[in-house]
Amino acid sequence: MPIFQLYQVHLQDYDLDTVHQVNRSPKDLIVRWARDCGTIKPAAIHNGEGVCHYFHMTSMGRAAALVMMLTGNIGKFGTGCHTWSGNYKVGIWQAAPWSGAGASVYLGEDPWNLNLTTDAHGKEIKYRKYYYGEEPGYWNHGDNALIVNTPKYGRKVFTGKTHMPSPSKVRWVVNVNILNNSKHHYDMVKNVDPNIEMLVTQDIEMTSDVNHADVAFAVNSWMEFTYPEMTATVSNPWIQIWKGGIRPLYDTRNDADTFAGVSAKLKELTGEARMADTYRFVYQNRMDIYVQRILDASTTFYGYSADVMLKSEKGWMVMCRTYPRHPLWEETNESKPHWTRSGRLESYRIEPEAIEYGENFIVHREGPECTPYLPNAIMSTNPYIRPDDYGIPITAQHHDDKTVRNIKLPWQEIKRHPNPLWEKGYQFYCVTPKTRHRVHSQWSVNDWVQIYESNFGDPYRMDKRTPGVGEHQLHINPQAAKDRGINDGDYCFVDGNPVDRPYRGWKPSDPFYKVARLMIRAKYNPSYPYHVTMAKHAPYVSTAKSVKGHETRPDGRAIAVDTGYQSNFRYGAQQSFTRNWLMPMHQTDSLPGKHTIAWKFKWGYAIDHHGINTVPKECLIRITKAEDGGIGARGPWEPVRTGFTPGQENEFMIKWLKGEHIKIKV
Repeated sequence: MPIFQLYQVHLQDYDLDTVHQVNRSPKDLIVRWARDCGTIKPAAIHNGEGVCHYFHMTSMGRAAALVMMLTGNIGKFGTGCHTWSGNYKVGIWQAAPWSGAGASVYLGEDPWNLNLTTDAHGKEIKYRKYYYGEEPGYWNHGDNALIVNTPKYGRKVFTGKTHMPSPSKVRWVVNVNILNNSKHHYDMVKNVDPNIEMLVTQDIEMTSDVNHADVAFAVNSWMEFTYPEMTATVSNPWIQIWKGGIRPLYDTRNDADTFAGVSAKLKELTGEARMADTYRFVYQNRMDIYVQRILDASTTFYGYSADVMLKSEKGWMVMCRTYPRHPLWEETNESKPHWTRSGRLESYRIEPEAIEYGENFIVHREGPECTPYLPNAIMSTNPYIRPDDYGIPITAQHHDDKTVRNIKLPWQEIKRHPNPLWEKGYQFYCVTPKTRHRVHSQWSVNDWVQIYESNFGDPYRMDKRTPGVGEHQLHINPQAAKDRGINDGDYCFVDGNPVDRPYRGWKPSDPFYKVARLMIRAKYNPSYPYHVTMAKHAPYVSTAKSVKGHETRPDGRAIAVDTGYQSNFRYGAQQSFTRNWLMPMHQTDSLPGKHTIAWKFKWGYAIDHHGINTVPKECLIRITKAEDGGIGARGPWEPVRTGFTPGQENEFMIKWLKGEHIKIKV
């Protein structure tokens, strides 16, 4: 049976009424959107990074692609599916047999055959990959792969061999506050990182990652770099190479100096010269040699001069086939095969894992935890979907059991199975978008960021409970808050599934539990549905020392005494209620695709392309009142008294919102 006909059978479950019940979108907008996709030419679907942090993003991405495929919106300017996230820049330095190994001439030069001549062409560099990529999500999953003891098959490994992690012995990170931003943060601090032998971080400010590290290297900021740097953008194909700006303000080093320094010491200890030769040109302050080699070896920059580009005051174009750069242009306009098994765009997956998991078709699944209904249920009656449930009962509640359990049911049946966690009062979703005021991993506690990024910024700190000159907040529907006795501006406790959050093995009497349990200001926001809350990503977490500072300092600031680390919270963090989930479809060995930087196929794991992703939005929370929002925990937060705040409007404010406060006489 043709795939198109199979989908006609499959989509009988997705009538307008059912889709409306599943996603709560108005019916008229669903119909309008479908008609727009079929009639507007060109059409494109753009999504931000947020949806990538849902467990079933694979299905959502496939669904969006199917719409564009069916409407002919692929490979033409202004069409396609575009996800504005991810670290996919390395593919810009593309390899080919005639040019060389692309970015790999620096990332993967054979350490046993180093080329130490200053004028060697990039194609002359010997490439041999000795490193093995691994997703940090496994470290974030208790430093374990996805292995489940199933009733039907016993111990079953769901992590493919190409994805399989090794036990973490050293964690060395650069320019990322990875522990701060890790899901299940306090479990990482309490149960995972103590088993790692060395923690090293490189950063430019006092982050929580620095506070928990064994070694912290203070490095130069972007405007202090003394070595050449190179960057490019995926969507707008321009490359820039620059070198430094101001002199370093402090006794700091370039990032590469830390690696080079350790390598020099290893040479001294071992007598092996190649330990240091790997960074020969770093010692000689000739990083431009590495830059030139990468340009030489890349199809997109072949013939470019690093010296000319360094002296230039403009960006240089990446030599792509089109400008603007557009994916799948060659496949659509020149009939070149796609990087798929069939060479065509595919909407049906024949991989054995996809069939086993019930995802050979694009299908809706409930979240593994974040649902009022049966977690991870497959919504379908399609006879061609034949998932294996591994004998895991419908009542199983362990997070890994829910992750791998594949139960196919029609929508009406799914709704008849309530999520036990929901019934226990954990009835709120929490989305965690990036803020406009800080970057991914830094600047969370700069004064101006603390003041501007929430409704509780106060440079005078009138309320000494405030951890800094501002603090984090939880946006909540006003009626949902009122139903729980929470006023606008009150402090509230936010709890995740108590089985393992805020960390495995917690007890109410444990002093660390007080550190780890999230206390946060509630902020009324009518734009959020009743069961949806929002807390921004990447605030600096509470640590044992910041809590001690908050409780013992005369001014009440949440600052660690010895390091000066400032937290955005009094207690806990956004990551108190999150945990990591390992999506099985992200761990297959049989999925083919184009190699990231080479003109060839690659099966299975691909760094940043086919691998697990952490999914913080898949956690239900319970919200309870902790303290009044007024100064000193007495009465309501002062702005509430004005009658001008959302959810607390007085008669004048209601008239103003309706535009009735002014009368026009003609």
